[in-house]
Amino acid sequence: MAAETSFLVEDFIDSITTQLDRVQDALRIKAVNRPLTYALKDLSLELKVFVELDPRGKVRFRTSGPNEAGASVVHLGFTTITKPMIEENTVSLAASRSPSLAEAGFGERDRQNLERYGVHNVAQLQKLGATTGISAISRFSEVPADRLKKALTFGQPRIDTVGPIAPPAKTPPGSPSPRPPVTVGPSNKRLQISGRNLIGEVGPPVVRLGGMPLSVAEADDERLVVDLPQEAASGVLDLELPDGRVMSYDLALDGDDAWAPEVQS
Repeated sequence: MAAETSFLVEDFIDSITTQLDRVQDALRIKAVNRPLTYALKDLSLELKVFVELDPRGKVRFRTSGPNEAGASVVHLGFTTITKPMIEENTVSLAASRSPSLAEAGFGERDRQNLERYGVHNVAQLQKLGATTGISAISRFSEVPADRLKKALTFGQPRIDTVGPIAPPAKTPPGSPSPRPPVTVGPSNKRLQISGRNLIGEVGPPVVRLGGMPLSVAEADDERLVVDLPQEAASGVLDLELPDGRVMSYDLALDGDDAWAPEVQS
């Protein structure tokens, strides 16, 4: 029978649980005027379906038609789960920010092989690799080791540019420096740091100027905005990345209110 008449197992369960969540939300409103009411403790369903496996390796259910014999009986039991139980048994939100296997360049076959071992993104691949080693992952998943190593490199935090926000003008680069130079005019005391995978499970990079921590005003995986205090002076700007690496820049406060171009690390 056509695939359109079947449905994915996770889609069906998601639909049921979403509707049960709405019942819970309604209870919260109802409790304003009725302190004692009734809630659903457990839910059991019995489905008579045909179990199919589509070309992508996904299990699908197809309901049986009238007088159609041979359907399997599937029992589904729903119970309640609290927030601490969810946090203990599911992937952390920090880990879910990691690039997906598709973004890391894995083909569909390799993704399916890695997902069998609980690897759905680069952060999970890094975690498994730290425990078992890349060669073991390659042996079990049948994904080439060099392909796995390339994906791990893709998942590392990276700084692309560091510079002032919305520079009004640019000046030619200065003399060579062992650390990339960044020039900031006195009328703007904010830096923008662009890159990739900037927020790990431990949080955004630690930014220091002359050894003193700076306040991070905005943070996401590809961009940080850092406030410079009024009393800030020229010095070394250190960015400690989530993986422990430190990137350093020469930060100069320019009295002529000129801006240096953003410098790629």
